[in-house]
Amino acid sequence: MKRIAPLLVVLSTSVAWLLLSPPGANDLVGGDEGYYGTMARNILADRRQLISTALSPLGAPGDKPPLAPLLIAPFVRAWGAVPEAARAPSVVCAAIVAWGIGRVVLPATGPAGALFATGLLATLPWFADASRGAAAEIPLTAFATLALVLLAAGRLSRARVAAAGALLGLAFLCKLWLVAPAAIAALVLAANREPHQASRVTTLIGVAMAVGALHLIAVAVWSPADLSHWGYIYLGRSLAERVTGEGYAGYWHRPAGLYWATVTRAFGLVLPLVATGMECAWRRRREPVPLALLVWASGLLLLSMFAIKSGGYAYAVVPAWAGLAALGAHAFAKREGPHVATLLVGALLTSPLLARWEANGMATGAWAAVWLAALAIVLVSRLASIPSSRVAVAWATVAVLLGAARSAQRLGAPYHTPGYARIAEHVAPLLADVPPERRCLLAPEAPVFAYHLFRT
Repeated sequence: MKRIAPLLVVLSTSVAWLLLSPPGANDLVGGDEGYYGTMARNILADRRQLISTALSPLGAPGDKPPLAPLLIAPFVRAWGAVPEAARAPSVVCAAIVAWGIGRVVLPATGPAGALFATGLLATLPWFADASRGAAAEIPLTAFATLALVLLAAGRLSRARVAAAGALLGLAFLCKLWLVAPAAIAALVLAANREPHQASRVTTLIGVAMAVGALHLIAVAVWSPADLSHWGYIYLGRSLAERVTGEGYAGYWHRPAGLYWATVTRAFGLVLPLVATGMECAWRRRREPVPLALLVWASGLLLLSMFAIKSGGYAYAVVPAWAGLAALGAHAFAKREGPHVATLLVGALLTSPLLARWEANGMATGAWAAVWLAALAIVLVSRLASIPSSRVAVAWATVAVLLGAARSAQRLGAPYHTPGYARIAEHVAPLLADVPPERRCLLAPEAPVFAYHLFRT
């Protein structure tokens, strides 16, 4: 029962969030949601679009690899061009991520820690909100998390390692280089699970590279004229230019502290447990899972070095922070931390003073309350005869319940209802004889109308 508890938590929270915020309750948001939906319709309309998928109806090759829209395409075929079809894969993938982080931490924390990691992530307001949209970051994180699940426990056979490598390659094909933090963590797991089996690491890297190259291979074989374009997308637009910021509009150039402020605000209630988990992971760094969690979570700093930033990119490392919180709760329950110095450093690094780096960190009152409460809990549990395990369970339970309450409050409120789908339904008869690629409509959030009408 203990081992299936995380799965039950994921299923129950998924149903609750779907009831509160059905995928069709809000219109699609222009940009990625419209683009991925349109790409899925392109794939269904023309097989050549599977190789060089366009952002506009039957247009020229775009700048996104085809796997994310390929996951959406079956739902569009079954349900039509509705918001639910574009968002359905995100619902499934988010559930996989929440369940998967519990499986990753299981060897290091036991069933109780696995349950907390899953419950914390599934009820985290930021995660629940970010998982509602059609975005490639969500399937990328799902594939990467499954790869880490395979590497974290069980016999590390060559087939298991190869499967993990294939999953990392699929993650790459969702959002390209955003897979790096989880991929490095996977390398750490493979290298440390069996230090004397270098062939396992070679297999992981080789299979991941082979699967990740499948799109470019397909382009070279069936659409060679587009190869230079996709080479530029893979290495230029998505990597070099994101690092330097060249060629991107000003609103993509965000402060260096964006991700730090975003994630520390999201995990505000359990930041002391995250800090404890980091201390514990460093102390247990000779163990594969704690070290991998630390490396994965540190990917936040790697992403911060890119001049081009988007809040959604943090999705790829957020599960690791939930894993560290579970590791911290486990360490607290075993009286293995935290040191008071750890709490003081954690409080300083998440302070409103430092948050001015990005100006969107925790509010001063909430920050002070969380860290003072943590310090009081640690001191009281050490001076009194209260078992640390009970304190840890109480702390974790309160965090999950408060997170669930806040998620329910946020998800129940509509966030984007201008009526684009209804407008498109009325406009569609007027455009019935217009070819999809012909420019025929000027509209706000044009990619959303392109998805519904399949007209440019």
